[in-house]
Amino acid sequence: MKAGRFNDWADDYDESIAPFLDKFPFIGYHEVLAAIRELVLPVSGLKVLDVGIGTGLLSAELAAAGCNIYGIDFSPGMLEKAAQKIPDAKLACVDVTAEHLGPFNGEKFDRIISSYFFHHLDLKQKVTFLFRAASENLDGDGKIIIGDIGFENFDAHESARRKWQEQWDYDESYWCADELISAVKQTGLDIQYRQTSECSGILIYEK
Repeated sequence: MKAGRFNDWADDYDESIAPFLDKFPFIGYHEVLAAIRELVLPVSGLKVLDVGIGTGLLSAELAAAGCNIYGIDFSPGMLEKAAQKIPDAKLACVDVTAEHLGPFNGEKFDRIISSYFFHHLDLKQKVTFLFRAASENLDGDGKIIIGDIGFENFDAHESARRKWQEQWDYDESYWCADELISAVKQTGLDIQYRQTSECSGILIYEK
């Protein structure tokens, strides 16, 4: 993964996307974050890993509710911003495609969350990450909650690609939920999917 442009973007990331929240790919952005927060059910002492924590916008609210935040990202610049928002968070620069959770590989978490990061992984990498996280890093009654750019099926994906062809990034892998659910099921995991906007949705796995 290349961190360069995200390091450059880190200083004003939160502000820079604000004018584009009614445009692809950010339609439903805050709704995704709100849905993840709701599904986390944040309480004091809950151990939460944020994968692709970015500037820490989502996890800062969970930390304010008393959650213990761990975060990984492939951009050192983004992690610097997250550290400013969440001084007590345990953070690490990690490429999940090569290192899984890096220094947190041996840790167990009550919640593993991610927002607007999964599109950096191809289908095989998505499946591998979900299987390893569920089998190695999730505590007894834990949950994995992932929000991102995504579509219910291939037809919806292709319709969106045609609609937003000028904004579509072919270097990114926007999920087709039915394809991903089927692939993950081959590993023995059952995940649920909720479409939250015309171009975003949430994956949920409960142990």
